[in-house]
Amino acid sequence: MVRVELPFPVPLSACFTNAKGRGRVPTARYTAWKTEAAWMIKSQKPEPIKGQVSVSVRLVAPDKRHRDAGNNDKAVLDAVVRAGLIEDDSNRFVRRVSYEWADSGKPCTVLIQRYEGSV
Repeated sequence: MVRVELPFPVPLSACFTNAKGRGRVPTARYTAWKTEAAWMIKSQKPEPIKGQVSVSVRLVAPDKRHRDAGNNDKAVLDAVVRAGLIEDDSNRFVRRVSYEWADSGKPCTVLIQRYEGSV
């Protein structure tokens, strides 16, 4: 199992914007988050997991607003792919994703383990 801590993810709605003549491009906020997440992962020196995986994400909201955990999916999975922790975030490799909200702790904790199949 691999465990990494990340900054609280940028929601999907804040990841991309339309740029005239360039189509959809990453926002400055998302680019900054990806850079911070990459450095955090690198500093933790996790070992990659090859093949099919299950991903569990534990989130601690930075404030009291109501949030949708699924809106954080893009940022979290792209960060672990970019860091080389998993091969890809397609359904070929990521077979299960789960989210948990916690009242305290690190903003985002990601657990990655080999996929063991359905229970």
